[in-house]
Amino acid sequence: MTAIDQGRAPRWIRPALAALAVLLIVVGVGGAIALGAGDGLAGLLGSDLFQTVAEEPAEDDAAPAATVTVDDVQGALAELPGDLAISPDATGITCVVDGDGIWVEYPEATDASAVIDRAARRAAGLAQWAAQADPAISRVTWIAEDAGQTALFALALDPAAVVSDAADASAADILAAATGYRIAGDAYASLDDPAFEQEAGAAPSLPDGSEVPIELAQTATDGADAAQGGASGSTGDGAAGAAQGGTLSAGSTQGGSTGTTADLITVSITVDGSAAGAGASSATVSLAAGSTVYDALAKTGISISASGSAYGMYVSAIGGLAERQHGPMSGWIFSVNGVEPSVACSAYTLSAGDSIVWTYVNVEE
Repeated sequence: MTAIDQGRAPRWIRPALAALAVLLIVVGVGGAIALGAGDGLAGLLGSDLFQTVAEEPAEDDAAPAATVTVDDVQGALAELPGDLAISPDATGITCVVDGDGIWVEYPEATDASAVIDRAARRAAGLAQWAAQADPAISRVTWIAEDAGQTALFALALDPAAVVSDAADASAADILAAATGYRIAGDAYASLDDPAFEQEAGAAPSLPDGSEVPIELAQTATDGADAAQGGASGSTGDGAAGAAQGGTLSAGSTQGGSTGTTADLITVSITVDGSAAGAGASSATVSLAAGSTVYDALAKTGISISASGSAYGMYVSAIGGLAERQHGPMSGWIFSVNGVEPSVACSAYTLSAGDSIVWTYVNVEE
């Protein structure tokens, strides 16, 4: 054997060692799996971590949010047939789209019988439109008021169950299909042999979940007051609270106010659309203590387009002048006593003597 042969391992050694190494790796991995979590992979997938994810219940109770906008709703109202149509510029109209619901508040200076009939048919017409526009909408609520913004009638409809040919249906048929409605006591007393009860079903609610404030007791002392649905004779707490700035704006926080002089504050409000050529106007309004900037705007009677959000009410149009109408960044901002608050208009509580200015800004050149 040469010196070279003495320093060299036999040729079969290297393949044998490689095979032995592979065998050891296979055995080691198999042992590791066997020692893994008691039951190998089955034990791992059965751990608390995976069980928590797999067993977490789906949020089936969360209703899908509506995709329609306030502008869509106002467009639908303008397309209602005949005398049911309402222009987006109509004085005192308020529309809210929040979650899976639509709310409309509208004052009508007419007798209670006509108010209920027309409001019911308008609500049904809007519900018919909603059923086709967005299946996520599960309720349409209509609040009819007198000229003093006292709620006379509230009606809630499920668009999927609304009667057909709403424009030609009777108020009795529409009310029979409602999920719930309430008629103010004075308004109901003025009806001539009505074919429906004063109330039925669940009480219609506002976007915050509180009931629409309707004074069910009869408070008018003569026929003239009753014929106006309580416009001048109703003094009940709920109706008086609603009259302090509209039902949708005031909600339950205003529903308990008696509206006496001691409970009222006076503020000034200016709406300035001059940057878009719409001019500016100012007013002084009296509101219940605790009212907000949004309440003051609603109390002016000017038309408003607003929607609810996690932060409060967002105003997208005032007096028919809408955001993005004069440029992609145009819209309304508000200030109180010269300062722009960092909260929503429905979250800013006013004090006596406050000066509010709504300004249309970022107008396209």
